[in-house]
Amino acid sequence: MSKNIEGIYNYCDRWCERCTFTSRCAVYEDETSLSPEETDIQNKAFWDRIGKNFSKAQELLQKAAEHIGLDLENVPEETPEEQEKKERIKTESREHPISKLTFQYSTIARGWLKTQPGMLERLDNLKAELSMGMESTEGARKKTETIKDSLSVIQWYMTFIHVKLVRALMSKLKDDGWEGENGLQRDCDGSAKIALIGIDRSIHAWSCLFDILREKEDDFLKILAMLQKVKTMVKEEFPEADAFVRPGFDD
Repeated sequence: MSKNIEGIYNYCDRWCERCTFTSRCAVYEDETSLSPEETDIQNKAFWDRIGKNFSKAQELLQKAAEHIGLDLENVPEETPEEQEKKERIKTESREHPISKLTFQYSTIARGWLKTQPGMLERLDNLKAELSMGMESTEGARKKTETIKDSLSVIQWYMTFIHVKLVRALMSKLKDDGWEGENGLQRDCDGSAKIALIGIDRSIHAWSCLFDILREKEDDFLKILAMLQKVKTMVKEEFPEADAFVRPGFDD
């Protein structure tokens, strides 16, 4: 019997280095078993692996189709109306206020990380305070670790939030009610939930930097206000997101 938790990778933040469930994740298990050659796009082994994965996916798709009585050999082509709907969903998702605001946030966050205004000066001051005995070794270590960790969190989630919320918006627009009618959780709520988790962690990270760089108050308050606004909008758009139970994480 497999020890892996089915579907745990569908609603995670893909930050495997910080995950406590890697030993029960099929995706992590598959990716960590790869050789250096299999991760090199210029290597034949990489493309052989892609081919095997494609064949495996086809087999799984065939089994799923048989389970629901679908003949994959006779799947009707998309009608012009269906193609139009698909394009409309893409456009509406990208033009949604949540999508625009999260894209704006990712741009601002990326720009801030490139320059990190005031950060080098603060680190220099921290070293000076340490050498003069104004700051303890332990205090300096904690502040340095806080800065490093906060920057890592901000960088990890700055694009992730936008991508996950666009996915949630698209999933909501595609929703035909089948999941709800059959007592299942909605996919859009799961995507929104992990985005909300990323927002909360980002807010905490920015707040930690704010405590260390008080002279950059305007920068931090603008960013924190933007994230808080996104959080409010997401909760209004996906009121059931917080209640979504992610396999493994929320069981």
